[in-house]
Amino acid sequence: MRFICRRAFVVLVLLGCRSAFAAPYPTVEQLRAAIGVAAGLLKTEGLALEMQDARAAGVTLPLMAAGLDLTSGVCQVFYNPRPEGGLKRFFDGIQEQDLPVWLGAIAVHEATHCIEQREVYVRRHFDKVLPPAFKRDGMTVQGYLGVVKSGAVETWGEALADIASVLYLKRAAPDQWVGFAQGIMAMRRDLAGKWPSHDTSPWLKKLIAAPDEPPAPQNLFDAAFQLRRQFSP
Repeated sequence: MRFICRRAFVVLVLLGCRSAFAAPYPTVEQLRAAIGVAAGLLKTEGLALEMQDARAAGVTLPLMAAGLDLTSGVCQVFYNPRPEGGLKRFFDGIQEQDLPVWLGAIAVHEATHCIEQREVYVRRHFDKVLPPAFKRDGMTVQGYLGVVKSGAVETWGEALADIASVLYLKRAAPDQWVGFAQGIMAMRRDLAGKWPSHDTSPWLKKLIAAPDEPPAPQNLFDAAFQLRRQFSP
């Protein structure tokens, strides 16, 4: 079984307490339900999703991690219900009724990495995944791997996943999505000193400020690819 990568979404650790009714740490059932939301979105893309218990698979990353299996073409999402300190503080600080929305956004973030990996490693759509400044002519998978290893596109990839998460929030919580999105943006900005390559706040700021127009007749992931390029700093 060959994976392109496994990722974990370190989520909103620095947000302050929002309610006395704190959400408990997510259970296996809640994590699987959230991943099921992402599976439904991937199904519209013709991409199957498989859930696995991270503990049984030997994956130690917390909460959720995902990777595209190049052999089967399946997006494998690993869930880990074992509490992790920073994430426990986050869940202690959100309202319990908001938990399904947050978990859905996290699952969509992870699934988006599988979508982008398929565009690169299966479809060879380098023009779709590379930043505007990068040369596309003559690009190969090996060449792209070199770009990835250099770290030059890590922020670019995280921006796509965060944009997809926000687009999901606009659907799942149409009256509250701005607050959720501002929370993600604040987290990314506050942690920029520790994880500068994950600072997607320049994209999120533009996305949040953009006019709330009627949704275009396209799927969430196509919209995310378009908006990543449109709102590129």
